[in-house]
Amino acid sequence: MIRLPVAAPLLAVLACCGAAPEGNVSFALGNELQEVSGLAVAGPNSVFAHDDEYAIVYEIDLEDGHVRRTFALGDPTIEGDFEGIAYSGGDVFLISSDGLIYAARPGKSGQRVPYTVYDSGVGARCEIEGLTNAPEAGHLLILCKRLRKDEGKPRLEIYTWRIGDEQAAQEPWLSRPLRDLLKRKERAEFAPSGFEWDESNSRLFVVSGRNRLLLQIDRNGNLLAKDTLDHQRHPQTEGIAVIRGCRLLLADEGSRTRKATLAQYPCPPRGG
Repeated sequence: MIRLPVAAPLLAVLACCGAAPEGNVSFALGNELQEVSGLAVAGPNSVFAHDDEYAIVYEIDLEDGHVRRTFALGDPTIEGDFEGIAYSGGDVFLISSDGLIYAARPGKSGQRVPYTVYDSGVGARCEIEGLTNAPEAGHLLILCKRLRKDEGKPRLEIYTWRIGDEQAAQEPWLSRPLRDLLKRKERAEFAPSGFEWDESNSRLFVVSGRNRLLLQIDRNGNLLAKDTLDHQRHPQTEGIAVIRGCRLLLADEGSRTRKATLAQYPCPPRGG
């Protein structure tokens, strides 16, 4: 990993909030994570990350950005369109865009690990774009990017899955019209690319990489705060995680001219 100098705040609204020594730093990720697609807290100072094509999990150290270990699910490695990752109860969970959830115990570096696959059933309802721990213990939240059926009223829709169940709950955990959260122009460009439940502050972060919006909402779907990411530093945010403490982590996919990055900041104050 390459540590990038931060000459200017990556997210202006966060830069004003009293950065801790470990805040406001960014690492360039290796080529294997050029298409980084999700983040999950792995420990007090590390995160799990994955790309969007293979079920390979990387644990990244937040002190210097080096990869502590890499392990793969399956032999051969599972291929798919992976859109989110979570870590709960000692297991790591990867979700595909069509709602398949792959569960495995983290392995040692270079190890291939066995896995269990569940069909959440949410893929029939929407294209999936994220996975995170839920407020309820033993549950995960599933983020919809785009509903399969055009209902005429764009919505932010999230489902809940109790770990180990055959399918997710049929009724959404949260379903909120975008008009309640965003202005008309913002709604037209809104495409959620990641989310994270911040347990310590009872709020949900939702990021839209396309128009660089970062939303804070409560568990009832009420908007607490809305901020805009710096377009130069965050051209395509795909992953988000919150380390207790509280540090906000954002992962941006790379391009032909730019390395993928992992940035960390002090958390913004809870809105509302």
